[in-house]
Amino acid sequence: MSLRGKHLFQFGMFALDTDQGVVLREGKPVPLAPKVFETLLILVEHSGRIVSKDELMSRLWPDTFVEDSNLTFNIQQLRKSLGDNARNPAYIQTIARRGYRFIAGVEDVLDNGGISSSHGEHPASETTTGKGWQTSVDTWQTLDKEGVSPDSYSQFARASASAVDTSQARFSRVTAWLLTLGMVLVIVAGLMFWRVYGRSALDANQRAPDRLLESPHLRFEKLTATGQSSYAAISPDGKYLAYTRSFDTKTGIWLRQLATNTNIEIVPATSLIYSLAFGNSGEYLYFVTADPTLILYRVSLVGGVPQRIVDRLEGNFAISSDEKRIAFVRAFLNNDGQREFTLNLANNDGSEEQTLIRTEYPNVIDVPLWSTDDKSIICSRGYSEGGGRDVSMVNVSVEDGTTRALSDVKFFKIRKMAWLPNHSAMIICARKNLGDNNQLWRVSYPSFQIAQLTEELSPFLDLSISARSGNAVASQATRVSGIWAGPSTNPRNLTRITQATGELCWTSTGRLVYPSTASVNGNLWITQSDNTEQRQLTNDPAVDKAPAVTSDNRYIVFASNRTGSFQIWRMNLDGSDQVQLTNRTPADHPSITPDGKWILYNTTEDWHVWKISIDGGEPIPLIEHPAHFPAICPNGKMIACLERNDPKSALSISVSPFNGGPAVKRIDFAGGGFSGSRIEWAPDGSALLYAIERYGPTILVKQNLNGGPPEEIMDFGADELFDFGYSPDGKFLAVTRGAWQHDIVLITDFPKN
Repeated sequence: MSLRGKHLFQFGMFALDTDQGVVLREGKPVPLAPKVFETLLILVEHSGRIVSKDELMSRLWPDTFVEDSNLTFNIQQLRKSLGDNARNPAYIQTIARRGYRFIAGVEDVLDNGGISSSHGEHPASETTTGKGWQTSVDTWQTLDKEGVSPDSYSQFARASASAVDTSQARFSRVTAWLLTLGMVLVIVAGLMFWRVYGRSALDANQRAPDRLLESPHLRFEKLTATGQSSYAAISPDGKYLAYTRSFDTKTGIWLRQLATNTNIEIVPATSLIYSLAFGNSGEYLYFVTADPTLILYRVSLVGGVPQRIVDRLEGNFAISSDEKRIAFVRAFLNNDGQREFTLNLANNDGSEEQTLIRTEYPNVIDVPLWSTDDKSIICSRGYSEGGGRDVSMVNVSVEDGTTRALSDVKFFKIRKMAWLPNHSAMIICARKNLGDNNQLWRVSYPSFQIAQLTEELSPFLDLSISARSGNAVASQATRVSGIWAGPSTNPRNLTRITQATGELCWTSTGRLVYPSTASVNGNLWITQSDNTEQRQLTNDPAVDKAPAVTSDNRYIVFASNRTGSFQIWRMNLDGSDQVQLTNRTPADHPSITPDGKWILYNTTEDWHVWKISIDGGEPIPLIEHPAHFPAICPNGKMIACLERNDPKSALSISVSPFNGGPAVKRIDFAGGGFSGSRIEWAPDGSALLYAIERYGPTILVKQNLNGGPPEEIMDFGADELFDFGYSPDGKFLAVTRGAWQHDIVLITDFPKN
């Protein structure tokens, strides 16, 4: 319960007076709004433990519905008042998708001058074997994390003893001595416990990025450490591992005997490879290559030339238990320019192909898996571009193509599905929300009850389970990316300035706005181009991305899925006054007209282009056919988009009048394909800048609208280009670049029930 009127909480240079309702910094009041003060009080009362967002919301606004952004704003204001930093917090730590924790040491001083507790929950109602003991462990975790040496423990004990001496008017010297001794013993015991066991009790958000979580059921063993292995498969008997290794822009397939740890290359590195699977006989390995379209092959494990089976599939496929048939997905464009998807069957030599079902975007079908009796195909259905939970599991009958949903549970993305040997459950690689990492989930069969098995900091990408041993292999990814910036006249010598994850933009005064996971969640930050004056702008558990700044630096427009799907939001340059502008179909990729009056954006359900006033209001359709990544000319008269001239043509960039009319210019991608999600006009409007991918390397090019071949600005080699942007005057260039590193782990001890 609340201790208002009974205590004075002391932490660092601050004191929180619950009776007067004020916070003092070195004796001087710190101005806080009432709800901000209440937020601090709740966190301090529960110091050392995670306070969930739901608990904070119910305490702060009981019986009242308010947006989560109100809590986010309170935390931002609180950090500002305490001088705290979300990236390296001294007081308030964000626990991703869960809540917040007050991590500073707290002294709870009674109104009679005594010390009730030195940290955390109030131990008067707890034993040392319960919550109070855990609080002591949390204290040492915090001290260790902040770099406090063991030599400081005696100083901490002396400080605690001094605090106890201040209450001598009410406590005898013997009582004070015993209390001090008890506190020292608890501290020493806590230190010993921490040194022996504490690391295993760390919250997932405090783990080192390369540490594998060992859940109560699962055990992990790292099988590769090169960062080059994206896909893996384990043989039906569990004795062999097939895995990819990528060098530059080519991928080979290697086979490892797990018992002896010996490796041999069975498919030389000649092209990109996207998926692997053993046949159930264990004699063949199936794989998909880009040649340049995706083609399914199989190769005998005893050697020989790979056999071509199916062309133009989407990548994921499934093999029936008797290895006679293959299920796979194809995609193509219909007459309206929208993607359609088919779930297909074929014999294992590619013959007698048939289509089971056909769906139209946004009903994307993917990751097929044969049922236990081979009478149906289980697959995912839904789309992820909207940023919400729209993907579910469905069952498709092989006999007649009838489809039924298997569960009401929906995910943001399902990457892979595989059966446990006894067919009591499936293990799926999936994530519930865009901001989550792909985790492993157990889906019971036939009840389809879903339970999460892992909480890894590195997302899972691929999954394969041995049909007989039950062991599994999976790939995990680590992304390393940052912003590089410098003069545009020397693009090959940019300097890395900060960590970042995606789209960026410049202000007219030379500052950069960008998304970063520095505070765990994908929030927006702002910094000078030399990485000074770095500051967090948004703070919520959702994903905020794709910022754009008005030419007068008044507003930042961005996309956020904090309401369940991507919508367009607006805020002031300092992050204040965050306002949702769209609320219908999911919206993304905002772009602002030069006069700052209109925002253009894509609706991700159909990829049409809309515009909405910077002040909000009713959206207005602008382009009513698929046209991606709208960009407005500096004079506001032309718009460039990525689209097709007709459903059968290749993607190209079209340049059209902003007020409507046919395209006046089309730019084809000779020698490569469009890469990324950015089209940018040169400051004088004479050229377009964009990235192309030439079967691997990404290249930033400049295409003059008067014709001629594109000018190559920068080749990113083995790195990926996540985004780029020129300053408004064209003098500076910033790019978000980096790479994904992938490695394989062996997973054992899946739960049997």
